[in-house]
Amino acid sequence: MSSPAINQATSGLSAPALMAATRAETTKFFGLRSLTGLFLAGFVATIALSWVLGISAKASGDNGFDTAMPAPLLAFATLQFGQLFFAAASALHITNEYSSGTIASSLQAVPRRGVFLGAKALLLFIVNFLAGAVMILLATIPTALSAGEYGTFSFPDMVSAALGAGTYLALLSLMVLGLGLLCRNSAGTIVCAIMLVIGLPQILQLIPIEWIQEVIQYLPTNAATFMATGASEPYGPLVALMVLIAWSVALLGAGCISLKRRDA
Repeated sequence: MSSPAINQATSGLSAPALMAATRAETTKFFGLRSLTGLFLAGFVATIALSWVLGISAKASGDNGFDTAMPAPLLAFATLQFGQLFFAAASALHITNEYSSGTIASSLQAVPRRGVFLGAKALLLFIVNFLAGAVMILLATIPTALSAGEYGTFSFPDMVSAALGAGTYLALLSLMVLGLGLLCRNSAGTIVCAIMLVIGLPQILQLIPIEWIQEVIQYLPTNAATFMATGASEPYGPLVALMVLIAWSVALLGAGCISLKRRDA
C-alpha cells in the first residue's frame, strides 16, 4: 500500500481518493489467505450443498412428495449456511486491523475516515456481489443435474436467483462491516452476524406473539428470500430490497459514527 499516493489523493477530489484507497483495500483483502480461503470455502460449501439438495429433492419427488423447485432457487436456499463464510470474511477484513493494531497505520495512510470506510465498503460490496452471482450460476449446474425433472428452471429463474444472491451478500457484507466497526473484535462481530441472520429468526419464531411473527418477515435472511424468489407475500422483491438496504444503512451508519467518534 502506497501511503504517499493515497495521502495525495485524499487532498484532492473525493473520487480519486476513494479509488486510491480502494486499490489499497483490494491489496489487503486478496493478500490475506484467511479471507480468500473463506471465500473459496463458501463457494465449495454452497455448490456441494446445492448438489445434495438436488439429490434430496429428486428422492422426495420420486416418493410422491411435491419438492419441485427451480434449480437456481434450490442453490439459493443453501445460502442459509454458505452466507456464514462470506460474512466471516467481511468481518475479518476490518476486525483483523483492530486485533493486529494496523488500524492506526491505515488511518494514517487514509486520514479521512469517510474515505477509509467508503473504500472498504465499496470493495466488499463489489467482491461479494460478484461472488454471490457467480456462485449461484455455477451451483445451478450440479443442482439441475442431481434434481432432474424436479429442478427444471427457466432463464429468468436463474437471473433472479443470481442477482438476488449477489445483492444479498453485497448488502450483508456492509451490515457485517458496520458490526465490525461497532464490536472491533473478530469473535464478537462474527457471533453478532450469526445471530442476525440465523439466531434471531430462530429465537423469535418461538415467541407466539403476532407482531413478533410479523417482525421476523423483515429480518435480512427472509427479505433476501423474498427478493430472490420474486414472492409477492408478505411483500414483493422491491420492498425486500428496500428492507435489506435499510438494514445496511442502519448498521453501516452506526459503524461510521463509531469510527469517527472513537480512537483507533
